[in-house]
Amino acid sequence: MTDGPMLADAVGLLSSERPADGLAAFRAAYPRVRARLLAQREEFDGSLHHALLIKDGDATVSLSWCPDRALPWPLRGVHRAGEHLLLRVNGIETPVARAIACLDFIWDESALADRLVADSLVREELEETREPLTDAALQEAMDAFRRARGLLTAAATREWMERHRVSHRELEELVSLEAAVAALRKRVSEGRVEEWFAAHGAELDVARVARAEFVAEPAVPAPGGFLDAVERAFADGTARPGEVFATVRRGELDAGQAERIFATPPGQVAGPFRTEHGHLLVKVLAVEPAVLDAGTRDLVERRVFREWVERRRSTAKIEWFWGLAERTAGR
Repeated sequence: MTDGPMLADAVGLLSSERPADGLAAFRAAYPRVRARLLAQREEFDGSLHHALLIKDGDATVSLSWCPDRALPWPLRGVHRAGEHLLLRVNGIETPVARAIACLDFIWDESALADRLVADSLVREELEETREPLTDAALQEAMDAFRRARGLLTAAATREWMERHRVSHRELEELVSLEAAVAALRKRVSEGRVEEWFAAHGAELDVARVARAEFVAEPAVPAPGGFLDAVERAFADGTARPGEVFATVRRGELDAGQAERIFATPPGQVAGPFRTEHGHLLVKVLAVEPAVLDAGTRDLVERRVFREWVERRRSTAKIEWFWGLAERTAGR
């Protein structure tokens, strides 16, 4: 377990003027343990407080240091009332508890909540492994960020920043974090892409299709008359509005639907398939087996990274603080 010299060095680290600068040396001196430095800005007086977590085997030591005349310990963690608010529109306030309730229950939308958990797990890893970007790397990441969002001029970038209430410093932090996540994804997936593709590559097979969802079970039209039948159905209201031409991957479909669509020769019609709101007809236009090109490699890296995050989530302690004591346990 932690010994006297290690604890003394830890106190020295925490009491230094810039604890983050000495973290790498501390880790190098004690490689058998995992050290994590936490920084918290105290809302009460704006002071910055550091704590060090030292994990050795199954135990973790939490060590903090408070300078003389700093904010008294009983006052740490004091919250302003406004910290519980997420949004105010025309004087109507939305507290965090209400926002989470809307996402998770009223609107039946859990994707954002899942992303928040994933973001926390990724940031936990980056606190230990993230390396600072060089100026050249930051500029390259900034250029990629702007291209991806169509911000091809300085004016368009300024307009985007004003719309999202983002300062230049905050934009740099956002881009730096995005680049750090991309680098982490590369590290996690390194050496695993080919193995994953060999085992699961068929999930990335592509089918290019024309499709339409009908209110009632339709008669299957002749392949050559498929689009005419869809057009008539939209005109008389027996087909639901939606995207007609689409590209789907095998892994995005349920197993039964995927088997039938990918077994249908191009030019033929598959279905109808029963859906939540009606019946789906699909005309297969082309089928392309997945190949490990640059685009597919990026998809595989993201799948490998997602699986890595899910493994971390399965063992994580997750606590939601949304105003209801009985609901703050991990979920």
